[in-house]
Amino acid sequence: MAGLTNTLRLGALDQALSASSELRNHAPRRDHRLPRSQRVMVRAAAEGPDLSVTVNGLKLPNPFVIGSGPPGTNYTVMKRAFDEGWGGVIAKTVSLDSSKVVNVTPRYARLKASALSGKKPEVIGWENIELISDRPFETMLAEMKQLKEEYPDRILIASIMEEYNRDAWEEIIERVEETGVDAFEVNFSCPHGMPERKMGMAMGQDCSVLDEVCGWINAKATIPVWAKMTPNITDITQPARVALNAGCEGVAAINTITSVMGINLDTLRPEPCVEGYVLV
Repeated sequence: MAGLTNTLRLGALDQALSASSELRNHAPRRDHRLPRSQRVMVRAAAEGPDLSVTVNGLKLPNPFVIGSGPPGTNYTVMKRAFDEGWGGVIAKTVSLDSSKVVNVTPRYARLKASALSGKKPEVIGWENIELISDRPFETMLAEMKQLKEEYPDRILIASIMEEYNRDAWEEIIERVEETGVDAFEVNFSCPHGMPERKMGMAMGQDCSVLDEVCGWINAKATIPVWAKMTPNITDITQPARVALNAGCEGVAAINTITSVMGINLDTLRPEPCVEGYVLV
């Protein structure tokens, strides 16, 4: 069956190529000389395939979406993603009070394979200790609103994270929705999301808290809600079921995997290390 399918595909391709040649050779009379089926095939080949997809009522021009992180940190980089043809962008996670977010430098560590003779060691993994957006909440709101005004046909998804506080969740949902974003990705997964405040991964690992918070969110939101899962849990299907049962339209996987990327043999501290402090 596979051989027959490939033969049919090659036959169709040959027809399209022949028709394309015919179009070039007889441009003034091409619409009259070629059968309609060949004209349709040539037109499709010239325009490219339709990659549009619909998810939870959101129509994306293609299924390629920039994940929440540095590529969604501000208007400039998100605009560039749309200009380059990405179907959607998930903005970097925001919270109401950005002043509690302090990003450090360096915040990345590389895992390298053993070096082969005469060659540099290959980088095979990355680890980060980057937090959510440290830009003012109002600035992010203004930039998301501007993007939706300039790119109404592209999908912009807001990533949000808050403390274990219903009023805070309702406020951030209401204010972000006013920008015109198409959906929410709720960050229940960031391992650096201030766990002492029950934010990020700390919330996503506690199914009872997750159930309650998802209930608050879905009672307030009027656009699709996706819950972003943490991989740092014994069974990821448990929080995923909780989120879906609490009304979320979907789940996203995954956020950072906690790990140790290396040990500094001089200080005996894990990498990355900032001023003597580490986060693993």
